[in-house]
Amino acid sequence: MSVLARRLVIGVAAAALLAGSAAPAQAAAAYDYHPSDADWADCPRLPAGATPDTWSCIFIITVGGSIKLGSITQDISEPLRITVAQGKLADGSTAAAFGSVAGGRMKVPGGLIGKPFEVPKLTDVYVETQGTGKVEAGPIFPTNVGIKIRMIHSLLGKKCYIGSDATPIVLNPEVTLLDLTSIDGTPVFKVAAKDTTFAVPKASGCGLNWGLVNTAVNLRAGLPSPSGKNAADFQWFVRGKSYLELPQLTS
Repeated sequence: MSVLARRLVIGVAAAALLAGSAAPAQAAAAYDYHPSDADWADCPRLPAGATPDTWSCIFIITVGGSIKLGSITQDISEPLRITVAQGKLADGSTAAAFGSVAGGRMKVPGGLIGKPFEVPKLTDVYVETQGTGKVEAGPIFPTNVGIKIRMIHSLLGKKCYIGSDATPIVLNPEVTLLDLTSIDGTPVFKVAAKDTTFAVPKASGCGLNWGLVNTAVNLRAGLPSPSGKNAADFQWFVRGKSYLELPQLTS
């Protein structure tokens, strides 16, 4: 992400606090999203040595776009919530903290065996995006957020993942559009972002015969897939909140 893009995004935190008296244009909420105090439910506790007045919790809800992992392109049809935070430590360095990645359970096009052989319900596969706890401090805004994707089908078991805590899919989207809008009278930033630099590792933990089923999943999805062969386009609503307004998380 360019320095300019990071500067634009960090404005979310400050401007969201200062824009209460502004009159931004009204916009329809995608997926019936309504800002609420629940947006701050997953803000992380501040790390030891944090300077609270420099920290902001950033809430991002993905409400559209698509993501291409290997040979599978998935439209983002369900909202995905991401919560991260960043600020300074007592020694003057900058740090980031991971809150959560939640939601975004979606049906995979083509299912378990791909078109034209898919059988409705029988071969349907769903994916669920989860966080790995990985996030890094950037010059202005947290970067390199690590995710893993659980693949859900009875034949795949409960531990079938693309990416893992140890080897996550690491996203660092570049902001391409940033507009101030309003939902229910609350200032919210409407953001477009993209990433074509992330790599996608092999699937693991799939089925009772992990080796055989993992191989089948990897063949189906075209994994592993190196940087430059994958892509993500995101449409976000973004809010920021100072930790001075989150005293329960600063002790």
